[in-house]
Amino acid sequence: MELTEVKFWDDYWANTKLPSTIDPDFSYDRCLAHALKKNLSGLSGEVLEVGCAPGKWQTFMAKEFGLKPSGIEYSEAGMNATLRNFKLLGLESGFIRAGDFFQIKPDRRFDVVMSFGFIEHFTDVDEVVELHLRWLKPGGVLVLGIPNFCGINYFLQRILDKGLLDKHNLNIMNLDYFAHLTNRFNLKPIFLDYIGSFEPALPISKPRIENPLQFMVKSFIWVGRRVRRIKMFDLLNNRLFSSYILAIYKKDENN
Repeated sequence: MELTEVKFWDDYWANTKLPSTIDPDFSYDRCLAHALKKNLSGLSGEVLEVGCAPGKWQTFMAKEFGLKPSGIEYSEAGMNATLRNFKLLGLESGFIRAGDFFQIKPDRRFDVVMSFGFIEHFTDVDEVVELHLRWLKPGGVLVLGIPNFCGINYFLQRILDKGLLDKHNLNIMNLDYFAHLTNRFNLKPIFLDYIGSFEPALPISKPRIENPLQFMVKSFIWVGRRVRRIKMFDLLNNRLFSSYILAIYKKDENN
């Protein structure tokens, strides 16, 4: 079952600032980009991103590894933002399609399939991962990333906007779930861990402060944004406070 609706994403992407590229001063971008560069090598061919708007990470994979970017985006507004982003950056794209990932028949396969912040919006996540693998060539690389709304991030988000938690499957926000995928789908793990350290941008608040506790949390986050400019904190990671889980696998050559 899907935990978000297309209107949610249309509204989200409608006014996206473009062009969108990796910002090394933004701790989340910096940490994810570093982990990808460190753990991916020898890539070639094409990359497909599921939930690709606005094309930031496709652009990164194209520039860093020379992969031709393709993507599937649920939201029409998100797809348009992605295409505008590529045009502004002078990047040639491949397969870009708007529609329901569950309804689009895999009619080709890619060397790399990835999604960041996608699979946690569903209840039957194994099914979603299996669909990712149908688009992936034998021996290809699967990259999955999700936010970690457990530990301190759960309590901060619950105070700021509890409703946002309902749009995420919290049950998969642990390393055990991603270890389970290796056996479930006969995948070879390349990397599986928490990254991002504490990320002040992860807890999202409503526009207006509704009580003193929210004010205290937003003040804490304001301080956190300044502290996270110090890159040495990127290396401090733990399930209780890290903002992200990244899993990288190699698909079996015979599948």
